[in-house]
Amino acid sequence: MAIKLRKPIKITPIDVAEKTAVGIRLPFNKKKVFTLDYTTKDHAKSKLTNVLLTSPGERLNQPLFGVGLKNRLFEQQTELSKKSDDLKSIVTPQVQQYIPEIEIKNIFLKDGGIAGHKLFVTVNYSLINNDEEDSVTLSFTNENFNDK
Repeated sequence: MAIKLRKPIKITPIDVAEKTAVGIRLPFNKKKVFTLDYTTKDHAKSKLTNVLLTSPGERLNQPLFGVGLKNRLFEQQTELSKKSDDLKSIVTPQVQQYIPEIEIKNIFLKDGGIAGHKLFVTVNYSLINNDEEDSVTLSFTNENFNDK
C-alpha cells in the first residue's frame, strides 16, 4: 500500500482566542498529564518533538510513524555531514506526512564521540502560514537509558 502525502494546507490560526486550546502538548509531563497548547507555533513544536522521539513501530496502528532518534545514538561513528544528510532524508518525509504545517530548514548534529555516546540534534523549521522560524534541540546520552 503506497502512502499518499498530503499537500500542505494553510491553517487559519486560532491563536486570537486566548482560552481556546489548539491541542495537547507532547510529550506528557509528570505533574499534570495533559498540558494544552494555546498557539499554533507551540503545538507544531510539540508535534515535531513527538515525531522525532517516537521510534517506528512504537505507535499502535501507525507502524511507520516516527524517526526514532534515540535509536541512532549507538550507530557506528561516521562523518557528521553524512549523518546530517541521512537524517534529513528520514525526517523530511515524516514531517511532510504528519506535520504538513511546517517546513524543515536545516538539521544540525553535534556528536560527543565514541567514548561519550552523546548526540545533539537541532532541527530548524518554519511555519508555512507565516514563515515564522523556530528550532527544536534534543540531546541523547547513554545516561538517558540507564534504569535508576
